[in-house]
Amino acid sequence: MTTTAPSTAAPVPQVVRRATPAQNLVTLALGWWLTAGIFVDGWAHNRYGESLETFFTPWHALFYSGFLAVAAWVLWLGARGWRTGRRGFAAFPEGYHLAALGVPIFLVGGLGDLTWHTVFGIEVGIEALLSPTHLLLFAGAMCILSAPLVSAWRTPTPRAAPVGVVWPAVLAATSLLSFTAFMHMYLWGLLLAPQGLGYVQTRGELGSILLTALILAAPVLLLLRRFRLPFGAVTVMYGLNTVLMTLMLVPGEWRVPLLMVAAGLVVDALLLLLNPSPARPWALRAFAFLLPLAVWGPYLGGLTLLHLSNLSLELWLGVAVMAGLGGVALSALVVPPPLPAEAEG
Repeated sequence: MTTTAPSTAAPVPQVVRRATPAQNLVTLALGWWLTAGIFVDGWAHNRYGESLETFFTPWHALFYSGFLAVAAWVLWLGARGWRTGRRGFAAFPEGYHLAALGVPIFLVGGLGDLTWHTVFGIEVGIEALLSPTHLLLFAGAMCILSAPLVSAWRTPTPRAAPVGVVWPAVLAATSLLSFTAFMHMYLWGLLLAPQGLGYVQTRGELGSILLTALILAAPVLLLLRRFRLPFGAVTVMYGLNTVLMTLMLVPGEWRVPLLMVAAGLVVDALLLLLNPSPARPWALRAFAFLLPLAVWGPYLGGLTLLHLSNLSLELWLGVAVMAGLGGVALSALVVPPPLPAEAEG
């Protein structure tokens, strides 16, 4: 008499659910609605300042409607997965898990913002950026905006990814860069002189330049770890971000956006020339050094030539080189040297 042993076959793993390129584009478009809303709201705060006395403004309406639109879309994508039997974060497409977390974080921040404004009034100046509820809004928005980037990152394609994969990643990274720039507007080194803050000469202003250099370099180096960037990617990223920052802080200023478009074209040319990648570490380190140098050398030198800065030749060149060295250090964090086999274990 024989008995049949119970089956020990492993369960069949669920197929990874991926967002389609069209779905990522919808997320991207709605995310840029949210991004445009925060810049319009920032412009209103900078223009009207203490005269804003209510939470219910047209600018808040644009910002929060952008959130409602992108949140509804993300939750709809999750609902589609739920109907197929997936539960929890697995209901959302690959790369959208952070977005699913960002929706409730942003919602809590929005409700807290309404309560905060009702109890304590409308903040002005740096307080409007760094209040606890606004930082919650920032964290939630960054999680939501990251979805197309993470989705593209996890798509099984080579580094030279198709246009429908790499460009959504670039535009999502641009929105993340722009939100980060917005939250650091009081330290944004590119607009120090045009804002009329005086000559670029204090330690604080030089520190702002170095911080801005790292913020600008980070998304480019991160994208290079995964993708071979098409020509024009950095031009779009730097140009669009600078236009948003300029329209918010110094409307009518055209020199800085023009300079950043030119710097972006130089960086895109360097990408073609050096072809940096994790597989070519020396090319990557060289590019990481030249990337900030291509921005800050012409910018600081131009300010001096236009008598918008009293930096000496030694100082503005030195700051540009320091920014370049910061780029190299950042590249070592984004793409660290390989570990020996013994350390891997």
